[in-house]
Amino acid sequence: MRGGAVADTGDPTRPDQAVAEQQIFRDVIGRFASGVTVITTAVNGARYGTTASAVTSLSLDPPMVLVCLNKSSDTQSAVLEAGAFCVNILAEAQQDLAYQFAKKGDKFANVVCDEGLAGVPVLRGTLAHLECRIEETVTGGTHTVFMGRVAVATGHEGTPLTYYRGRFGRLESAQDNTAYRTVRDLVLTRQFPLDQPLELTTLAERTELEPANVAYALMKLAGENLVSRTSDGRYVATPLTVELADDLFLARRAIQLGVADSCVGHISLDQLSVLDDYAAQLAKIVAEESPDLSQFLDVSHRYHMYFVGLGGSPQLTEMYKRLGISSLWRQAIADKDWWNKFDIEHHAELSQACRAGDVGRARQLINQHTNQVRALVRELIDRAGGAL
Repeated sequence: MRGGAVADTGDPTRPDQAVAEQQIFRDVIGRFASGVTVITTAVNGARYGTTASAVTSLSLDPPMVLVCLNKSSDTQSAVLEAGAFCVNILAEAQQDLAYQFAKKGDKFANVVCDEGLAGVPVLRGTLAHLECRIEETVTGGTHTVFMGRVAVATGHEGTPLTYYRGRFGRLESAQDNTAYRTVRDLVLTRQFPLDQPLELTTLAERTELEPANVAYALMKLAGENLVSRTSDGRYVATPLTVELADDLFLARRAIQLGVADSCVGHISLDQLSVLDDYAAQLAKIVAEESPDLSQFLDVSHRYHMYFVGLGGSPQLTEMYKRLGISSLWRQAIADKDWWNKFDIEHHAELSQACRAGDVGRARQLINQHTNQVRALVRELIDRAGGAL
């Protein structure tokens, strides 16, 4: 007899047996590894999207795909109304995108899109995409099955994101990445004193993560110089010095300058309007009687992440994100008149340079802003005695 989960063939009308069989089915079908996609569509200018793994090819002649969406999903209703959709096949580095579209909220925040068939958004930087028109729909249990005829198919070199037993990634890497983000936040917000070793078991218990995943996170943070090893082999948080801060800011500047060189002059009106909106939000925050620093820095981060995202490289965008350390030094400036220390016009001026297609001016503004933030953080570090 073959081992594994086997469903009893008794009376399926019994509630307890029905639940058991659902659990067995979920476990067994979860052992089938699949690719990960984001299904997008648009209705009257409103964009919709959801993460989906229930996608498969259906026919070569004509080229057709089959997509299953839950009937309770807003995207499912929108696809029905639009009559068209795009299957965006995610690349290995796009786990965050998969999570973003799997949750409620503004799913398209910081996501760069092109307009495809019937105005359907096509996510930029994916491994491949299929733009489809609906040929037929059927209902299967809780889902609507869409049979779409492929009108446009585009692919790029790369490795796909996978989904296996409830996890995204290269099977083992999803929990590693979760641990990395969690431990990094604890380190940067100085949840542990600088002279206190970061004990593996303590971190694992606090974060409710596996020790092996926490160990991976610490090794990765050591490679970024955010933690260091002691002589007895234990990890401690690395103090933020002027030299370390400069290295991080200059690396972020290099990424932004590269994006400016490749994108300024080729940015769409829709993309420019997103940059303008972020700049307007920042101006509104600063104009308030008691400006909120955290709100300002968060919107500024979204502005720059969107700008870097215009480069169309998820890997570069992820690298830019990982180089950010504002959660560390924002605490040191929160009680000061920070709005007089920041170049609060930078974002609006950079947006104007992008709109004008002026690469030279964009580069100048990026350099000025980087130097201004470097000087601010240097002042904070000096006041703290040489390290934060």
